[in-house]
Amino acid sequence: MKPILLKITSGPSVSFSARTDAKSYKNNNWHYHPEIELIHVVKGEGTLFAGDGMHYFKNGDLVLIGSMLPHYWKFDDPYTLVEKPLKSYIELTQFRDDFWGKNFLTLPENQKIASLLERAQKGIVLKGSKTLAVKSLLKDLTTATETRRIILLLEILYSLAEFRKCQYIASDYSSVTSEGQSDRINAVYNHTLRNFKEKINIKTLADIANMTPNSFCRYFKSCTRKSYSQFVMELRIGHACKLLSEGRKSIKEICYESGFNSFTLFNRQFKKSKGLPPNEYKKSMQLE
Repeated sequence: MKPILLKITSGPSVSFSARTDAKSYKNNNWHYHPEIELIHVVKGEGTLFAGDGMHYFKNGDLVLIGSMLPHYWKFDDPYTLVEKPLKSYIELTQFRDDFWGKNFLTLPENQKIASLLERAQKGIVLKGSKTLAVKSLLKDLTTATETRRIILLLEILYSLAEFRKCQYIASDYSSVTSEGQSDRINAVYNHTLRNFKEKINIKTLADIANMTPNSFCRYFKSCTRKSYSQFVMELRIGHACKLLSEGRKSIKEICYESGFNSFTLFNRQFKKSKGLPPNEYKKSMQLE
């Protein structure tokens, strides 16, 4: 279940990458890289796995991924169809924390930025009205040249360092330092994402991973710090949150569409995960 080391090239005339990407699912696998990554999902929806956590992303999300943090952007099926896929579109910058010199972030004036990049090891979803200014700066950065690029990146990081409204995706996840094949974990994730609304047979997953069922369960937990059943539960709760925020379905419809076969179990597990019952969560989303 080791991720692939993704080698990012910035080109001979620039010291870091900043671009728009109309095929944002092209690195649709479990990977990592030394570069820190800031992504604005202009158009697209799906599931972001980062370390041992996950986040359902949607249009407008702004996410900061730390150096060497394994992650996997899984766009929803309508965006990855072979024929007539929905268009996805992202703006992003990828940079190493030492591209401006090894001592730059140790300067007293840069301590907030250094702290931000350290916290990004958990993966950060930035929220609130302040994201609008950052998205505008990022858009400018994708077309800027020469010294203006560095100025814009510093402005972005300075703004992000002042954010108070954010959520972390992963726990204190240990960064990986070696390359490996990602086929196994990608196959497990893809099968789970396609089938989490139904009962999933562990034997099937073990066959996909080329392991015995017991070995698969131990291996999955050792790599993700959670049992497979917990992973599926989080996917179902996350999907329910997504549907609740859209506000188009009743809570009972959302319960069964998210893979639960008991309304009582759904309410109990939802409250345990989110700290409030589904109806209150739905009201809180409508107030945002």
